[in-house]
Amino acid sequence: MADEPIHPDLVKIALDRVTGWQFEGFANSFYASLVGVRFVPLGGNKDGGADAFDGDPVKQEEGRPTIFFQASIEADYRSKLRRTVKRLREFGRDPRELTYLTSRTVKYIDAEERELSRELDVTIRIRDAAYAISHINDGSATRAAYRHYLQSATDFLKSVGASSIIGPSRHVSSPAVYVFLEQELARRRGDTSLVDAVTDSLILWALEGTDPDAGLFMSQSDILERISREIPATRQVVEPRLERRLQLLASRNHPDGRQVRWHKKDDLYVLPYETRRRIEDENRADESLRLDVLNSLYSRIAAHSHPSLSEVENRVAAEVALRSLQRTFEQEGLEFSSFLLDEAQGDLATVTDSIRTTLTERNLTGQKGLAVGEVVFQAIRSVFYESAEIERAYLGKLSRTYTLLFTLNTEPKLIEFFQDVTGHLNLYVGTDLLVRALSERYVPEPDQMTRRTLLMASRLGARLVLSDAVLEEVLGNLRAADHEFRNWFESIEAHVDDHTARNADKIMIRAYFYAKLNPNLGIMRPTSWPAFVSQFCRFEDLHRSSAVDNLRRYLQVTFGLEHESDDDLETIVNHNQLNELTTNLAESKATERLARNDALMALAVYARRRQRREDSSVSEFGYETWWLTSESTILRHTKELVRSHRGARYMMRPDFLLNFLTLAPNSFEARQTLGHVFPSLLGIRLSRRMKESTYHGILSKVKEAASFEDARRAAAIADATNRLKGDFWKQYRVQLQEDRPDPLRNGSSLVMSTESSGF
Repeated sequence: MADEPIHPDLVKIALDRVTGWQFEGFANSFYASLVGVRFVPLGGNKDGGADAFDGDPVKQEEGRPTIFFQASIEADYRSKLRRTVKRLREFGRDPRELTYLTSRTVKYIDAEERELSRELDVTIRIRDAAYAISHINDGSATRAAYRHYLQSATDFLKSVGASSIIGPSRHVSSPAVYVFLEQELARRRGDTSLVDAVTDSLILWALEGTDPDAGLFMSQSDILERISREIPATRQVVEPRLERRLQLLASRNHPDGRQVRWHKKDDLYVLPYETRRRIEDENRADESLRLDVLNSLYSRIAAHSHPSLSEVENRVAAEVALRSLQRTFEQEGLEFSSFLLDEAQGDLATVTDSIRTTLTERNLTGQKGLAVGEVVFQAIRSVFYESAEIERAYLGKLSRTYTLLFTLNTEPKLIEFFQDVTGHLNLYVGTDLLVRALSERYVPEPDQMTRRTLLMASRLGARLVLSDAVLEEVLGNLRAADHEFRNWFESIEAHVDDHTARNADKIMIRAYFYAKLNPNLGIMRPTSWPAFVSQFCRFEDLHRSSAVDNLRRYLQVTFGLEHESDDDLETIVNHNQLNELTTNLAESKATERLARNDALMALAVYARRRQRREDSSVSEFGYETWWLTSESTILRHTKELVRSHRGARYMMRPDFLLNFLTLAPNSFEARQTLGHVFPSLLGIRLSRRMKESTYHGILSKVKEAASFEDARRAAAIADATNRLKGDFWKQYRVQLQEDRPDPLRNGSSLVMSTESSGF
């Protein structure tokens, strides 16, 4: 084997999976070759051998009895070093210097060395995973140490879809095929349709294990059988295209070069070495990304750790956070699947639900579970609103992978519709999207998911429409938030902290306090509630009729919306149907006006389709005009309306739309321009709010305390704030201890608790 350089990501992955004996062998060979010295064993058990040091033997530098070396994969390196020094002295040794090699990454390594050296009165030198990665290609001996001891830990990357970007669960028994599909689609660009790209990727996945040297080939029927066995619903999509796509993949004229070898004489297919090597590289990159995100989560947790959590427990918390993210996107995918099947839908997936389930899975209960849950929630919240590039890349992969997984198992023909739809969509943007887009005003630009969703849709050719009904509701939301602020927050604004803001019922009030309390915004922070509202329309005009045009102009310019008046829409709908549907919706809406607005939007979608002579030959999703919203209450009142239009629905969820548009190869340039967009976040909530009556009761105590003297006021407000947190934890503890057979589903419908979660 040629002495080729070793990719640093391979070392990172191997060190994450290595066993104790493998790492000990690697460390001895690797480090000795670097420093040019020889380390010798101390001797048997009575002289401090392996058993005396918890299975990690200490070695002595040859000829220098006070200099020692130890290698270990133990997570708590501090405790390990303390025990080692203590045991050395117990066996009559006089340690002056101890070099400790660990497979873990140690933050602030210089400071750790100084503190431990001072505490133990021994010069401590720590060589962590980053050290090994940076020196692995220093010479042939260091590379040989990797190949001999660590390389086997990365053999799993040779399998298609081997990366653990998503984990198995009762709903995802075999995630590899979907991980591989996401890898393939993410790298494709050009004019290839989405359905052809999915077919090509499934072919390559099916050919895993073929090897011309071993005489392992597959026929076309073998390929179809394997795909059908893994994802039965896709057969109807793949079978008509299989022969044509196989021949193209085997052609030198394929845009990416020949991907498959076709032995025409026997009509058999095999993956060439180049394709197998590319698959391994994609797995390596994905697995490296997962480890980078895990380390990023650890850094977030360690920076704001709970006082009761140790270094090791912070590492565990990072793993809980990563698994909770996976589980949250899976929950969103299940709810998305229910939407496709037109089944009863639960609430949006919440992060706190996923954290609770993961804590139970890891047997983290009681006060320790609560402490871990708190830091995990704060870490994930910061990922959503102040993300790093690697975190956005990872969330994008989760979003796309679960979209493929649940769609291909539920309604695979949808990928045919989305192959050529981008330039024709006519979307009436819902109130919920625009209010959420306004709330992102002070969120860092890469994390403005709703704003970027609208921008992506527009960039890909969709026409976005703002109706009078929606404009009225967005303005009404701002006005209601203003009333809420003046009634409950204005007099206590100086005492509102993150815990208090988190449970405000109005999203715009939460957005204001999050921005005001965010030190990273510096002088960009809003100085007052009026200054915040003035970002969208003149605060002085908020409750005047002039606010309508003021806000309309802002929305049109900011989000590229076209305006259609209610008069325009009412001229194309049937007024008897409008009145009847308004009556049906009235029971689920706060006012008759809101019911009429929703009825008008639903009927206008069907009317525009008739006017534009739209037709769908693919499925009930194959139309161009839609109401783009996550609103779901209306659905149970409009089933008869949908049936009267041959099952064609009028509402499209934004995450449904954007996940597919960002998967399509012809959206590659837009993805590159806009960065990582993961629209599944549009179907995810961080947590549920406290009951409004309970919350207002606590705010009343804070308002009452505002009139006290300084010392009394501080104590009373602290008491109210602690009660706020206590109510959270009380409800969270009850949920944490619930023994649920399956927190995700009950039959075919999602089941979500409506109680407030603990964060």
